[in-house]
This record gives sequence, C-alpha cells and structure tokens, in this order.
Amino acid sequence: MKKKLFVILFLLLFTGLTIPQIIPVDEKTVKVTARGYGNNEDETKKVAFENGLDMLISDMITMTEERMKYQQNQNSIMKNVEKYVIKYSIKKKFKADGEYRGKDYDLIMTIEMLMNKESLRKDLETMGIIKSSKDLRSQLDNFSIMPIIDKEDSSELFINNKEIAYAKIASYLQNQHIPVIGEEEIKRVQENEEIINLTKSRELESGEEDVILQLARNTHADFYIKVAGKVEKAYKEGFSAFKVNISISSYTVMTGEHIASQTGYSQPYTLSSKDASISAGIEEAVNSTMDDIMNKLRLFWKDYVADGRPYKLVFYDYSFGELAKIRRTLKEMTNRVKLDKKAGNVASFLVWYDGQVDDLLFEIPARMDLNLNEEPAILGNTIRFFNKKS
Repeated sequence: MKKKLFVILFLLLFTGLTIPQIIPVDEKTVKVTARGYGNNEDETKKVAFENGLDMLISDMITMTEERMKYQQNQNSIMKNVEKYVIKYSIKKKFKADGEYRGKDYDLIMTIEMLMNKESLRKDLETMGIIKSSKDLRSQLDNFSIMPIIDKEDSSELFINNKEIAYAKIASYLQNQHIPVIGEEEIKRVQENEEIINLTKSRELESGEEDVILQLARNTHADFYIKVAGKVEKAYKEGFSAFKVNISISSYTVMTGEHIASQTGYSQPYTLSSKDASISAGIEEAVNSTMDDIMNKLRLFWKDYVADGRPYKLVFYDYSFGELAKIRRTLKEMTNRVKLDKKAGNVASFLVWYDGQVDDLLFEIPARMDLNLNEEPAILGNTIRFFNKKS
C-alpha cells in the first residue's frame, strides 16, 4: 500500500512539474513541451510529437469552423508530424504502468520540441483549415498591422527579449485573423537599397517625416504600432520575480494619424527560469494592452475605408502643370484625393480607391500619359511613378 501511494505521489509530482507549454522563439518557430506515453522510446516519442503538434494547432485555431476542419483532417496531419519538429530533447523519462487513449503503457517521456510554426501555418492554409493572410487582406473590412519595438523608450531587458515580444504580438494578431507585418519583412525593407535611396529624397530632408511611418509605408501595413516595454525585477511571496509593462501606440500608415494608446501590466512571475517568467509577463501585458487597441482600430477602420482603401502615389520629376492634370484625373477615378506633400521635384498624393493596388497600378497609366522613364515601383501600399528624363 505504501509503495503504491509512493508511486501515485511521484507521478503527481512528475506531471505537476512538467506542464505542457508553448513558448515563441521567433516569428517562424516555437518551443513546445509535451508528454508521450508508450511501451518503448520510439512509440512514446511519436505520441509526444503528436501531442505537441495538437497543442500548437489548437493554439492557432480560434473559430469553431476551423476546429471542425482540423478534426476532419487530424489523422492525415499527424502522419507528417515529424515534418514540423526541427529538433527535440528529452527532459524527463520515467517507467510507470498506466493507460492512455485506450492503450497500456509502461513509459512516460516529457519532450521539448523546436517546431516550425510558419511551415505548419502554410500547410493549414493550403488545406483550408485556417484562412490565409492573403485571403484576409483582400477583404475591405480587414486591415494589416506592422508592430515595431520602440527601443528609445524600452528597458534593456525588454529589448533583449524583443523577439519574444514580436512573436507574442504576431500570435495575438494571427489568432484574430489580422495579417501582421513580421520582423523579418521589416528587416528586408530596412536593408532594401532602393527604399533607402528613395527615403533620402527631398520630401524627407525637411525632417518632418517619421522614420517608422516611412518604413511602414513601404510594407502592406494599414496601421503601425509602436511598442515600448519595461521588464522590472520584483518579489512575490518572498521569491525573486519579474513583471512587465508594455505601452502601445497605434497610427495610420497613410496619414500618420494617432489612433489610440494603451498600457498593459503583468503580475510578477516566478516560473522555472528567468526567461520563462519574462515570456509569461510579456504575453499577459500584450494581451491586456491589445484588446483595447484592437477595439479602437476596428471602430476607426470602419469609417476610414468608407471611401475605399487608402494608397499613396508618389510622382517624381513632373512639372506643376503635369501634376495639376494628374490630380484632376485622380479625382475622377478615385473616391477621395489628398495632396500629401510637395517638396522639390517630388509630389505625393493619398487616394481612397475601391480596388486593389494592382488595379490602381494599371488604371493610372491607362487614363493619363505619364511619359514614364521606367516601370512604376510598388512597395507595399505605395506606388512610385518616374518621369522620363530629358
């Protein structure tokens, strides 16, 4: 009896210390901890992989319809479970008799897996289980967001964990079916020589443009959010802990208009490690902040796109008379036109248009003779037209 009680208590202790969890690593990968049950190591490992994959998919699914589609395709997805496991390590292994899913087992293993969430998301989109960002982006009532960490107003400890912050925000937005401009795409824009050269044009030399705003205009983002965070040491019940506060401010990409700001806080966390405590704090602070921000963005967006989706058109080396003609034509073909800026040989217009950016790209040259020096350049929601040099 004592031996049986000891085994039960040991199992409770073992399972209590190995709580299944998902921790973002970057925009493409996550760490997933899951248990497996079986009669040998290979069988037990496969069950742990499947449980980890099921946890990750369940975390990505938010709608009942998606859940039903997943259940219908679950067996075929699980057959390819190893496709999504980049590497793994066995954290605990313990022999014990029991039953799991109607089968006897005598081995329990806890495995930590590095999983390819990006590859999984693409496969789920292809199978029609979850909606793709491209499908969502084509709908007028959906918008996309570019988050960027404000390093000047963030603590060093938060900046050191910025990949976790990006991943938590991306996960939050994806779970609400909001297309998000990821950190890698932002880096590609920042490293693009064409964009760098264009941002050095006279319209920026005045110093009036926000660098982040200009960066966002070269992506497909409709809004951008500045994220400033602080990680602080604290104490909870006598133990060393970490707590996080995050301030988020949201702006429109086309006009730079400030929409909303909010600050969220986490409770002090004393988890198994410093990294785990900070990760949990960031997630709690992000969730408490983003709920209010998203509500305000949705209300703003409903009125904002009443005249169509906004785009920025930039014209280089056109005369005053040519620009006047361009503006008249834009008024005829779009629902709303606003002169954004005129500086030197560069003029930019904001237009609200019912179609997509590709439609706008072809319609403008068809309606007016722009005497183009080269093909128009599309960067995000911005189209640039270059006059033929004399």
